[in-house]
Amino acid sequence: MGWLDKIFSKGKRPKNANLSMNVTMNGYQPNFTAFGTNILLSDIVYSATAMKARYFGILKPEHIRETDNETIKVKDSSVSRLLKRPNDFQSLYDFLTQAFFMREKNDNCFIYPDYRIDDNKQKIYTGMYILLPADSPIIMQDESGELYIRFLFLNPDREVVFPYKDIIHWKKNIEDDQFSGGGRFATRANTDLLNSLQAYRTGQEAVAEASKLGCMIDGILKVNAYSSDNDKVKKIRDDFIEDLRKNKAGIGVLDNGVDYENIQRSLKVMDSATLKEIKEGVMLHVGVTIDMLSGKMSKEERETFYENWIRPSAISLAQAMERVFFSQWQVSHGDRIVIYPTDVELMTSEERFKYCDMLLKAGAITINEARHIGGLPPVEDGNQRPRGYNNLDGGKQGGTTNG
Repeated sequence: MGWLDKIFSKGKRPKNANLSMNVTMNGYQPNFTAFGTNILLSDIVYSATAMKARYFGILKPEHIRETDNETIKVKDSSVSRLLKRPNDFQSLYDFLTQAFFMREKNDNCFIYPDYRIDDNKQKIYTGMYILLPADSPIIMQDESGELYIRFLFLNPDREVVFPYKDIIHWKKNIEDDQFSGGGRFATRANTDLLNSLQAYRTGQEAVAEASKLGCMIDGILKVNAYSSDNDKVKKIRDDFIEDLRKNKAGIGVLDNGVDYENIQRSLKVMDSATLKEIKEGVMLHVGVTIDMLSGKMSKEERETFYENWIRPSAISLAQAMERVFFSQWQVSHGDRIVIYPTDVELMTSEERFKYCDMLLKAGAITINEARHIGGLPPVEDGNQRPRGYNNLDGGKQGGTTNG
């Protein structure tokens, strides 16, 4: 049995159940819709989306447990293992990057966490898979009000129905439908963005067309000769072609028997200021600048970028995972998922050096931890922590202690 068959074997319609279309509180059918005309076809939008996905991919999800006195990292749970290695085909970076990209593309990302039931009737999670259906999924319910979600897949063609509680549903642009991301306002905003993108593309094409026109013939030669003057006409034509081959002016050499009629051509293109204004409007929508796409970000810009785009997405995905992974009992006993930023990755080289220097002087990190922050490999006996200036353990100043 292939891995897809194994997963889809759990996605079957419940027997003897009459599934009907679920309705929201607003009284209309919930509909998971991807944006009709794909804004990702724009190089600007695609580059910005890919950049945000790359930053999201370096985050570190953790299973933690909060008690009255402390927060501990849970290392031995199947959820914890899954958050380190989602499946046999993708690294954690690949998984997070693709999930973020699909959410940006469709306003909804659907993830199926596969599991088995152990002897204690508990779910042991074995893999997470991003679902890529051929059409918009549909929410359904049975007579008891239990929610199901129906997917249509191609190659092979099949319909799969999962209990909604088994699907990690990561939403974006949540508006007036409690079941789906996206909506009428997000669609309208994308429509406005498309208009700006079309205007920007039209401006670019106008420049290209103007360049083509500049390479065309600038005038017409009218030969003042009778039909019997074949040799004269032939010579003028040959001289004209030779001039063009040698990349000379766009007209041939004239003599007294030839008249030249100039072609007046008006090349009208969008001015650079207008193009820049349109481009800045697009960049405002996608949340990045050209400098950011080029890797030129100040500390303040990186922090703003993280707070506006990455951190809210991380909180949203963590809570979507908690809904599926943890029971009410587990949540009440402090089980949570937190997707941590790799703060060091957001620092410049100079900032990393200062950060390491401060922690080393405080005795807060080991030698190898400092080397890792600086991008260096570990060394033998590097798991020792230099004694900090506060000398909290009462040892002799200048010694070392095990980390």
